[in-house]
Amino acid sequence: MDLSAWFRGQLQSSADAFIWAVEQVPPDRREIAPPSGFGEWNIARHIFHMLHYEREAALPHMQHWTDGTLDLTQIFHHYDEDGVWQNGDHTIDTMLREFQQVRTEQIALLPNFTEQLWQEVRPSGWGPKNMNWIVTKTFQHTTDHTNTILQMALFWDYALRDQS
Repeated sequence: MDLSAWFRGQLQSSADAFIWAVEQVPPDRREIAPPSGFGEWNIARHIFHMLHYEREAALPHMQHWTDGTLDLTQIFHHYDEDGVWQNGDHTIDTMLREFQQVRTEQIALLPNFTEQLWQEVRPSGWGPKNMNWIVTKTFQHTTDHTNTILQMALFWDYALRDQS
């Protein structure tokens, strides 16, 4: 299997699905706390989390595998997502646009991975892993948050009804 080609399709389609899922939630619900049962994060916080993860963890690992310039010990050591969230001004449109840009950068790196490089185990923020695992994690992470957002889009009103 050509993992670069397969992941190109999966990363693009999962990014498209994530953005589409956000668009299924009415705008007036995207920045308010969801009903219980959906977790504590609103849609904006999910988007921020995805952007932060992609920009600060997934992309740097992919870049490291191709050029070896990253100090991997710094990735999760300084990974202060909550602090960045609380101290920033994050608009949904900007975050979605930045998410798309980071994902495009990831997809552009995929042809650099040879069959050997996909399977080569190296130190990572998750312990010794190969690039196949890291990109699979990125795909899984996207589908997980897409699922949560779609649950909010589809079942928000039912959750409110059940709370009353």
